[in-house]
Amino acid sequence: MDHTEPDDALVNFADDQDDDLDAEQSPERFRDAVLYGTDWTVRTLLQQIEQGNIDLSPNFQRRDAWSRRNKSRFIESVALQLPIPQIVLAERKEQRGTYIVLDGKQRLLTLAQFAGDLSDDHPLWEESAKVGPLRLTGLKVLTDLNGKTYSDVVGTAALGQFRTQFDNHTIRSALIRNWPDDDYLYEVFIRLNTGSARLSPQELRQAMKPGPFTEFLSIRSGSSAILQKILGLTGPDFRMRDVDLLLRLIAFLTRLPGYKGNLKPFLDITHDHFNSRWSAEEKAVVALVDRIEDGLEFLAKCFGDARLVGRRWVGDHFDGPVNRAVLDVQIASALAPNVRKAVDNNALNLPEAFVEMSRQSQEFGEAVSGTTKSITAIRARYAIWQHALEAIVGTTVPMPALPNA
Repeated sequence: MDHTEPDDALVNFADDQDDDLDAEQSPERFRDAVLYGTDWTVRTLLQQIEQGNIDLSPNFQRRDAWSRRNKSRFIESVALQLPIPQIVLAERKEQRGTYIVLDGKQRLLTLAQFAGDLSDDHPLWEESAKVGPLRLTGLKVLTDLNGKTYSDVVGTAALGQFRTQFDNHTIRSALIRNWPDDDYLYEVFIRLNTGSARLSPQELRQAMKPGPFTEFLSIRSGSSAILQKILGLTGPDFRMRDVDLLLRLIAFLTRLPGYKGNLKPFLDITHDHFNSRWSAEEKAVVALVDRIEDGLEFLAKCFGDARLVGRRWVGDHFDGPVNRAVLDVQIASALAPNVRKAVDNNALNLPEAFVEMSRQSQEFGEAVSGTTKSITAIRARYAIWQHALEAIVGTTVPMPALPNA
């Protein structure tokens, strides 16, 4: 399963990603956690995965990012006993000896796909059985391993040395215990990726908040062609930015009056709310996501290109990356019946209205740039877009209930 990363301009969201992590961290909290390093062999890591002690969820496997050639090169590096970047694990508070993966999921999944011995009831088994064992390809050094699976290696006496080198190669693992709360892990998670493509906190949220809504978000976003087009993807995003965006749209359309000015806790609480009340909320959430997808399709048709939806107007063109603050207000208007009717009747050209509003309103530009999380910024961008539309449509354009200033 090979998924292509989006163009460089679309790797990150355009609005301020510092909004994804709001809580300030005191130095004392960092002293509470216990961090230590250990050198685990590949075989030990595989045993931990096989026993379910290291969580590689089926949802992550469905979002497998590396090509077979990249996986093969990684396996070759292990067999050559080259240095491998460390794995970072956080021990679950509720179950000692089991771990959340903060960094290294793709490496661990590749090891499991090549040499894992998964039981029939292992969570990864169903997805692994669909893909089949990893067969190596494109190797430049250990060319004798091209076309081979791990079983082939085990069954070939002449390849015994490679198997021994592979199984016994040590990979540095950093383990975190006694971490104080989720915010601490978010901070570690973000800092691990400073200088590279920023990760969505949704990756960690998916690992730490399992449940039916979590599963729904992953499956529904991963199957949403329009969401992927808007994000510039060709399949489910292995960094789960599509999941992050769908969660945000649901939260802003349903629970915005409860927003207190801190984005991450707001999304965390929304996540917990729907996980714990899924039996009662499922039908409504599914219906809402149907409407969201229809609204996104409507916006893509209006703008003539899904890659223009949710983008700021800057100077004389639409910006490249998605701006989530822009998409928040655009989807709200796309769900308004009178806006849809005005577009159908050629009384409203939505992109022209958006461009003109962006040119005329410096306040709107400020409300969708830089730090966009404040209640004032949220209220401003919804109100300015609403008023611009109402001046054309001539009737009240419904918007989500907003948080108090």
